[in-house]
Amino acid sequence: MAPIFDDLEVGKRALLAQQAVLNTVGHNLANATTPGYTRQRTELASVLTQNGVEVTAIRRIRDRYLDFSLLAENQALGRYQAQQGLLLRLQAVFNDPPGTGLGSMLDGFFQGFADLSVNPADQALRVTMRDSGARLATTFRSLQSRIDQLKTDLTTQIQEKVTAANGLLGQIADLHRQILARGGGAPPNDLFDKRDQLVDQLNQIIGVTATDRADGTVQLAVTGTGVLVVDGTLTTPLKATINPGADSVDLTAGSVAVTPQGGELAAVLSARNSPTGPVKQAANDLDALARAIIAEVNRLHASGTGLAEHAALTAVNAVSSPSAALTAAGLAFTPGSGSFKMIVHDATGAVKSSVTVSVTAGVTTLNEIATAINGDPDLSATISGGKLTVAAAAGDTFTFADDTSDTLMALGLNTFFSGSSARDIALNPVIAADANKIAAAQADAAGLVHPGDGANALALADLRTSLAMSGGTATFSDFFGTTVSRVGSQMRETNDALDRQQATAQVVQSLQQQTSSVSIDEEMIALTQSQNAYAAAAKYIGTVQDMIRTLLNMMTVTA
Repeated sequence: MAPIFDDLEVGKRALLAQQAVLNTVGHNLANATTPGYTRQRTELASVLTQNGVEVTAIRRIRDRYLDFSLLAENQALGRYQAQQGLLLRLQAVFNDPPGTGLGSMLDGFFQGFADLSVNPADQALRVTMRDSGARLATTFRSLQSRIDQLKTDLTTQIQEKVTAANGLLGQIADLHRQILARGGGAPPNDLFDKRDQLVDQLNQIIGVTATDRADGTVQLAVTGTGVLVVDGTLTTPLKATINPGADSVDLTAGSVAVTPQGGELAAVLSARNSPTGPVKQAANDLDALARAIIAEVNRLHASGTGLAEHAALTAVNAVSSPSAALTAAGLAFTPGSGSFKMIVHDATGAVKSSVTVSVTAGVTTLNEIATAINGDPDLSATISGGKLTVAAAAGDTFTFADDTSDTLMALGLNTFFSGSSARDIALNPVIAADANKIAAAQADAAGLVHPGDGANALALADLRTSLAMSGGTATFSDFFGTTVSRVGSQMRETNDALDRQQATAQVVQSLQQQTSSVSIDEEMIALTQSQNAYAAAAKYIGTVQDMIRTLLNMMTVTA
């Protein structure tokens, strides 16, 4: 039988144990609404040979399987949320007010040619046609500029998120140092909570996979790559580098290239870098549409004639070398094999002379083009700064016809537009200066141009229904409609995926909260139980004290 004084030790241990329980309950209740707090529980165990109770640990109530599952779900959620945001911005690029968007501009542009074909001498129609072309070009440039700005904003967003992620990496490593500094004492549960909160924030930015270490720290690797960004107190900072050659933003961890699979960075990097991503795809589609319109309109326009013919004309586009083959002279559009015709008219409109210039792809140079034109005694051709200038003799004018080589279109002679993409499309300065240069007519077989002829304008108007896009399967309007619809379809798919992911993440989060969050009802029950146990322990000590007092009194009487 143990000495009676050992019973006091049993009571003391009971009081201290229940005090620890009460402290933990109080801590839980105080942090019931603290974000990221994990409820704690005081673990008690009996001391062998009837020596009372002792506190073995104060443990966080966590299910690491649920923690890691929630990391996986939240990084997917972060990716969809970021993707939704950028698609909303991309939709805004194309969502112009009715009557002001590119679709309306295209309809108005080709309708202008249709109206002009009926009355090609009408000055009001010519000015309207010129203005319509200018507005179409401005709309293309504006859309491209907005997409370029979106790409710039994505680049900035990537850099900001990388900076935020690196800040979190440093904070996690600092918390690990504090955890390790606690040594083998009581578990630093509140530090663990702070660390896990930071891991959650990092996971939202760039998806990570966590692995617990025996010393209480964690290893964090970029999901899908195996590249460690946190290993105890060591970190590998992220770096975003602009790559102009590839038109991309490259992400590295240390010296290793990484491609995040989850988190906001995964969506933003994919949208910024992927050629098939929504942003670059929209930009490429816009360029393809603008280039096709420039080519098709200029091809027809170059072989037509306006109310006012040319006394002199300088090409819009320059070659890199007059002695190089036109196909290798740096032109945005490449001529093929064929020929074009130049017709000289005198002041009365009669044909004075003509020359046919033959072109062989891969062979003919700009110098040879000039030489061929100079073969007509009523024309002179010179080259300056890589640009061809053609002039007629005094009092004469000239026009073009029957270009089967696309040389006029490639050089920018007698064209409606300049440029070769959505970024640089513009009205040809000759047209901008004089609407009478809009080539609504065509020279006949004899080289004459007849008043009231609108054949070329009609051919240009017919481009509206021409299957010039998508390998000959779509009109210009169809192609643009597909581009806009694709963005809308991607938006719907992302919204659906986001809804599903939110539901999945919510289920896992609810399970985690059921395990780890503070329940005030449960804590109040624990408080009552501990309070009663504490009171019982105090009562027990009082009883032992009475017993000792009685025993001492008996010993005194005996003595």
